[in-house]
Formats: sequence, C-alpha cells, structure tokens
Amino acid sequence: MIHCTRLAQPTEWIPVSTTVPRWTLSTIITAEEQEMLDRLGNRRRLFAFLRLHGAELFDEAFQAELAGMYRDTGEGKVPVPPALVCMVLLLQAYTGASDAEAIDSMVDDRRWQLVLGMLGARKPAFAQGTLPSFRQRLIRHDMDLRLLERTVELVKKTKAFDWKQLPKTLRLGVDSRPLEGAGRVEDTFNLLGHAAAKLLSATAMVLGRKAEEIAACAGAPVFLERRSVQNHEQLPTLAWT
Repeated sequence: MIHCTRLAQPTEWIPVSTTVPRWTLSTIITAEEQEMLDRLGNRRRLFAFLRLHGAELFDEAFQAELAGMYRDTGEGKVPVPPALVCMVLLLQAYTGASDAEAIDSMVDDRRWQLVLGMLGARKPAFAQGTLPSFRQRLIRHDMDLRLLERTVELVKKTKAFDWKQLPKTLRLGVDSRPLEGAGRVEDTFNLLGHAAAKLLSATAMVLGRKAEEIAACAGAPVFLERRSVQNHEQLPTLAWT
C-alpha cells in the first residue's frame, strides 16, 4: 500500500517507497515567505538559509542516504520523512529548543514554519516521541555528522555567509539526550566515548581545523583514540521502531 500524507503547502510527502517517504520543500518562494525573509535580514540568518536552500540540502541523493537507515521490509509503522525530522533537528540545535519546545515551535513560531514549508499549520508535523527515537537512529548510523557535513558544504558552496560563523550549537546529537536508553546496547563508558568522539569531529568540522589540533588544545588525546576505534566499529543496526 502506498502512503502519502500532505502537509500545509508548499511542502509535501512523496511516497517513494512504502516504508520511507521522501519530503520535498518547494523552491518557489511565496510573497508571504519573501516578506518574512526580508524581515529576517541579517538576524537569525540560518532560518533564511535553510528556507532558500533546504531543497538542495535534502536532495534525492541525500534522502536516499537517510532512507538507508531503515529496513525496507514493508512492515511496521510508516515513518515521518527523515529529511523533515532532520530539518527540525537543525532548527532545534540552532535555537537550543527542547524536544517539547521543538514540537510547539512547529505551530507557534512562524520562522520554524517558514523553514519547514508549513506556514499556517495548526498541528505539528509529528509527535514529540519521534525526535528522540529518530535522533538515536541518526547517531547509530553516523548520519548526525553527515547532516552537519552537508550543511557546512552547502554554506561553503552558496557563500550565503561565512561558513565559520555557523553556530557551534549545530553539533547534532552529541548532548545527553540521544544517549538516553542506549545503554541497552553499550555500557556507559562506551556511550561517553562515542559522544566525545563525535563532539571532537563536529567541533573540528565547524571550526575548519583538524581533529588532532582540537584534541591537543583540549588536552585530551584519548578522544582521538576513541574516534579511531569508533570509525572502525561495526555499529549494530537498529530494529524497526
């Protein structure tokens, strides 16, 4: 059975497969959106950047990578389009919103609605429980860093602003929230090691420096050892949720 759920224009879900739908953000900027973009100006520039370049950020190739996090068995609950949740995570990291605040912002904050292509929506695109489970899945497949890489690459390509000015809060998935419940797979020390290694990689990426330099400045060369181990580990595949 093909599933397709439409949100408020100009965004929609595209039923590419029965289990992992795609999300598209219209490249056409409406008069209402342009007025909001003009008001944003140089303040909170990432909002404007994500609205103007979101379709390119989440192109078909990258959405296929995100879909690879799921087992296409045709069983289980149809997930929310991964690209849509990723965009919410970017906004959440940018603003420092909690999971509950992120859900509320999809209805109460027109800047969030602008980026998500859902101006005027009266309901959030998904429930709060989607965020922690998706975030954990993202981290297990190292797609949190891939998302950050994509964002930095696109800022560099478009030259919308100095990519080094990207907020350091965009170190997706390295705070304590994604680690909750993951102890079923790894012990606490390994979890902390994963978090530290990803924080090191994300910081190096955002600052445009080598991970070795960041570790040396922090006086924590052990992070490099954990990062090396992590890069060669075979992380377990998450079961369908």
